[in-house]
Amino acid sequence: MKKTIVTFIITLVILILPLSAYAKADYVVDNGNLLSEAEETALEEQLNNISEKYSFDVVALTVNSLEGKSAQEYADDYYDNNGYRYDGCLLMISTDRDWSISTKGYGITAITDYGIEVIEGEVIKPYFGEDNWAGGFQKYAGIVDEFLAEAKNNCAYDVDNTYTNENGKTYKKGKNWDLSAKSALISIVVAAVIAAVVVLIVKGNYKPVRFKADAADYLVDGSLHLTSEYDRFLYSNVTKTKIESESSKGGSSTHTSSSGSTHGGGSGKF
Repeated sequence: MKKTIVTFIITLVILILPLSAYAKADYVVDNGNLLSEAEETALEEQLNNISEKYSFDVVALTVNSLEGKSAQEYADDYYDNNGYRYDGCLLMISTDRDWSISTKGYGITAITDYGIEVIEGEVIKPYFGEDNWAGGFQKYAGIVDEFLAEAKNNCAYDVDNTYTNENGKTYKKGKNWDLSAKSALISIVVAAVIAAVVVLIVKGNYKPVRFKADAADYLVDGSLHLTSEYDRFLYSNVTKTKIESESSKGGSSTHTSSSGSTHGGGSGKF
């Protein structure tokens, strides 16, 4: 009987250990206390559904302190050290208004540098910039879902496959995609005003000179004495070819975390 009980306990331990080793990590970690309990529960369910659908961990993290690290370092280390899948992404914000996105594995492919710019424009500025934490993380989850779906079709959103939001706004490549037509018009008007002022100043200082038919008429008699002569090279024609940088070609730039893992991502302030 005693031997049977011991065998049962050993068998039970063997069965439980693998389950504990692969216990699912939290997809919502609100260490910064920016979400209500109801918001956290709803977001956890949303991120869990996306993560299970794609076998890809999507994490939302808030913190009070970066503990002396940069925002990017903190996000990378948190993802590496807390039991998440090899493939995934994490969006972190701090109460000091730092933000960072860390991508890993398939996340580097699905969420390119361009994709991170889209998240910055769609989530960081309009939601977190207005302290709408729950709304921002929900929007982040939705965009990641869209990006993963597109990437699964072998065509990740990038500079050659631009993203258009529900309002019809298409994100162009590079950091200038958020330049509005209004700001462009203002720039043109300011340039035109400056040009007009310069023209008026030059015109006001202009004194007409009576035209003379021959160049010799402008010389004072006896004032010109040629002692030597030489040729001087005045100008040349130079043809320049623009070399595109790697960042303008799309894809993801990567870096190595403190644990030696390769990550993509981006960071900033809001």
